[in-house]
Amino acid sequence: MANASPSQLVAVSELISAGVMLKKRLRKHYTIKKKRAVLQAIKSKTEREAAWSEGIPRWTLNDWMKDEEGTFAYEGSEKTLSRAPGRPETVPFSGELITFMKDARRDSEVLTAKTMACYVRDQYPEWLESYMVGKKDAATAYESQLRLLRRSAYRHGFVQRTPSGLKVICSTVFVLLNRSLLPLKRDMCSYFV
Repeated sequence: MANASPSQLVAVSELISAGVMLKKRLRKHYTIKKKRAVLQAIKSKTEREAAWSEGIPRWTLNDWMKDEEGTFAYEGSEKTLSRAPGRPETVPFSGELITFMKDARRDSEVLTAKTMACYVRDQYPEWLESYMVGKKDAATAYESQLRLLRRSAYRHGFVQRTPSGLKVICSTVFVLLNRSLLPLKRDMCSYFV
């Protein structure tokens, strides 16, 4: 590139900038249920009309139409056809637990996994006993319950809010700074009076 013409350098830089500007296209995934619904909906349409109305690329629809028999003959798990994405909720009373956590935060109480465990112990003793059945011992069950409650709280947007050591150090430094600047402040005030 040392002996390239200026027009070649401009062309190369334009290609590089165009390459930087291009977004990486993410591959879309469609469930069998979605494929079946689209194939039913496009029976009487042309390929272009179907692609435009469904918002699916023509080549994808073309592939689906080639394998239409296989799509409708699918005999896999029905869960994959109707299940919503995400992990299933393991705490059956998660709505009540979230309300408790919001109330604790609103009342400026410390919200920890231990306080949530106490709430569960007091409000849902039957569930707690059934949860402990498969555990090795009480200590293992308690630790497992704390992990479950922490994960549930994190999944619903609650993060631990505890004062860190840095806040304490900063407040101490601020007090010491005020004490050391007090004589200077007195001198400056007498200067302007």
